[in-house]
Amino acid sequence: MMKKGVYIVVIIITIILGFSGYYFFYLENKSEETSHGPCLLDDEFAEYPIDEKYAEEIKYPKLPLVINIRDEKTQNIKSSFQIDNTSKAAHALETYKCSIYVIRVFNFDDEKGAPLPNYRTELWRFHYDGSGEKLIDLFKKEGVPDNYGQDFRIDPTETYLVLERSYLGNPNYAFVIKDLNTKEDVFVLTLDEILEQYPDVQPGSFGLGIFTPDNKYYWGDIYIGAYETAYYRIEMGTWKTDILPMPPDLPSGAERAWNFKGWLAYADIISFTGLEGVTEQIEEEAREEGKMKNLWIYNLFTKEKTKLASADPSWRFKPKWLSDTELEYYLPSGERKVYNIENK
Repeated sequence: MMKKGVYIVVIIITIILGFSGYYFFYLENKSEETSHGPCLLDDEFAEYPIDEKYAEEIKYPKLPLVINIRDEKTQNIKSSFQIDNTSKAAHALETYKCSIYVIRVFNFDDEKGAPLPNYRTELWRFHYDGSGEKLIDLFKKEGVPDNYGQDFRIDPTETYLVLERSYLGNPNYAFVIKDLNTKEDVFVLTLDEILEQYPDVQPGSFGLGIFTPDNKYYWGDIYIGAYETAYYRIEMGTWKTDILPMPPDLPSGAERAWNFKGWLAYADIISFTGLEGVTEQIEEEAREEGKMKNLWIYNLFTKEKTKLASADPSWRFKPKWLSDTELEYYLPSGERKVYNIENK
């Protein structure tokens, strides 16, 4: 007959072994559930919770930023990790198959809206295993000539980094393209250079734009508030640059739609001012003067211009490019029209 003390020891050992087995089983399954490699698999995609206070198309992230890796078929979350100190700028992150590029802000008092000692902004690259590295300082201290704004673009091949250097009014203010690996400048275009060569272009800020799907060109704009004064197009690799002023009768706040071939559809009466009652006043004044709102199509390279439709000053044509050649718009009757520039 087993002695009472031995019996108690056996029970204790059994409990310990049982608990240990469960613990290691838990760790093993937890690791399988949350660990991930540096890149997304072919059947995975990454997403992050969207802040519902902003328009859906902006895709502004809810902060703190959480990256979820989901299974494309089941939509289940396979892994997640959090990135702290994410910038609150409108374009603070871009995601790729193996990389997440994020602007991060350190030592800033959000409640007071003021920087603290050692305030800085940095561009980081994270992988889907949660590991991260700083790529470049964007802002270190006042007066440094190579401070950059809290906006960026990465080309589809992750070869180039696009930044806005300094600020409007500073002689060092420029649009900059860097080699993403070496961090060296490969192309710099200052606003002063543009204004010297194109005196008809109104000075404004550089809007960081978009790469064409084939990655051959980069398009952006120069803007003042809601008004673009010109577009710029840069051929990647050769760095050939086109500066394309806007048509003179395009008002700020008017409907417009642009495509990669340099065609601009626009209305010649303001559709939005952002000020209550002002838009309606402008529309009423146009009516009293007997003016109609016209929808034009304009080639930024050749300056060729064609009127497509006319309507009451309050009408919204809702122009939208369906492709590089087809423009969709609507008439006051509700009729949907599609204009093909190849049929001209």
